Amino acid sequence: MTNDVSALEIDAYVDDQLDLPRRFVVETHLSRNPDQAAQVMADLSTRSALQMMTPPVAAPSPVMAQAAAQLAGMPARPRWRRALPLVAPLAAAAGLALVFLRPSGPPDYVDYAVNSHRIAMMRAAMVSQVETPHYDAREIASNTRIAMPHLPDDWRVTDVQLFPTERGPALVIAVKTEGGQNFSLFALRDRSRAPERPDAVQEGAESVAYWRRGDMSYALTGSGEPRLMDATAEALTRDWS
Repeated sequence: MTNDVSALEIDAYVDDQLDLPRRFVVETHLSRNPDQAAQVMADLSTRSALQMMTPPVAAPSPVMAQAAAQLAGMPARPRWRRALPLVAPLAAAAGLALVFLRPSGPPDYVDYAVNSHRIAMMRAAMVSQVETPHYDAREIASNTRIAMPHLPDDWRVTDVQLFPTERGPALVIAVKTEGGQNFSLFALRDRSRAPERPDAVQEGAESVAYWRRGDMSYALTGSGEPRLMDATAEALTRDWS
């Protein structure tokens, strides 16, 4: 068994397409390369976010599954045996998460903010995905109880979407600045442990500034340096709609 790991194998790992021996080799490689492992975890998180936005497909009934197995000439397996192959990938992902979990880091909703930003950037690059640039802060506050800071006059809204989270819907506003920078502002009605003054961190290729105002939690995400996100978020906290 070769221990060399290629970029294609790492992509296959993220897509859950490797057998158990190769998964072990990839996980061993990632455990020795923290930067690469952090990017893999970010990719896994993005994949999970995309799956959350896809309507679930109803599972076939046991009778239909039995009939399909008979038509295919294959013996139907008990349900508990069909679930066994899922154990290894889930355990591996959980193991990586434990290795790189930061005991004192940004609140959990920051992961949603990063994923929603990446999805907004993907939507902007896809012709088949139509952006919704119309933004009415009062209508949003009336329907979702999500309060938003006033956006600078030189920010052009390019997309407005509701993003599902475990704590309810979040609002994501994608903007382009006069200087051509792409930001996204994430807002969630949740009294998180975020500080009242923005704090910024690097999350993969993005930087995120996060803060809280009463029962609302916010995050500003972009490709600039953390100090730029922090300064921009500080300005936002001083100007409310």
